[in-house]
Amino acid sequence: METKPQSRVLIVDDMRVNRMILSSLLASNGVLSDLAESGEECLELCRKNKYDLILLDHRMPGIDGVDTFVQLKEIFKEQGRKVPVVCHTVEAAKDNINLYKAAGFADVLIKPIQPQRLSEVLMEHLPEGSVQEKQRREDEKARLKVELTKLPAWLSNVPELDISLGMENCETADDYMEVLSVFASSVTEKADEIERLLNEEDYSHFTLKVHSLKTLAKIVGALSLSKAAVELEAAGKSGDIEIIKEKTPKLLVSYRAYADHLAPLAHDEEDKA
Repeated sequence: METKPQSRVLIVDDMRVNRMILSSLLASNGVLSDLAESGEECLELCRKNKYDLILLDHRMPGIDGVDTFVQLKEIFKEQGRKVPVVCHTVEAAKDNINLYKAAGFADVLIKPIQPQRLSEVLMEHLPEGSVQEKQRREDEKARLKVELTKLPAWLSNVPELDISLGMENCETADDYMEVLSVFASSVTEKADEIERLLNEEDYSHFTLKVHSLKTLAKIVGALSLSKAAVELEAAGKSGDIEIIKEKTPKLLVSYRAYADHLAPLAHDEEDKA
């Protein structure tokens, strides 16, 4: 994507993986970015710097996205500037898109964010720039093919892992491998935590944990695992305890299997070191 050199976007998200992926996607479109992990940090940066666009997570600890947005409008008013703020939120919030726009958000992105959809938002809200869409898509396909060849051969044999989808979400082989390493290194700890919450019948925190798993699993291309987490999150929100007790053991087996499937990642890291 061709944009003015000064185009700069502020990414606000409390999850490091999400910030990293968005930054990579922006870079591939020729856009610079700064990162903030909280509403407080976002406000501080916007008082000091000038941004052409804000990508603001809706759900964050501390000051959430809506409260941050209200304060941002005051900051921009004082600066005499109009800055588009795009809300990015989870699939479950899809029905609230009109509400977000009515609140003043310039647009809404649904996580995991698709590269094409992000490019559309950049084209609409960043300073003048143009994209030859057909050529861009062809170039992107060719680029992804090259990036796929950079992945280790064993990765294509991992069961139920769509590496093409993972690459689309992460843009480069290096970024995908880094996100995959984050996913793999946390399998045992996160699976044990989900099992503990199930045994303790702490269904509120259980629902939060499977929500987090749903998002990360989809980003790396573990679609079956993500879909299982979606079902359990819905059960947690509706209070369907029978479904939770019935389906969680199977999810845990599938989830923990990735620790073995992705074990070579640790060896790859050692070889780099």
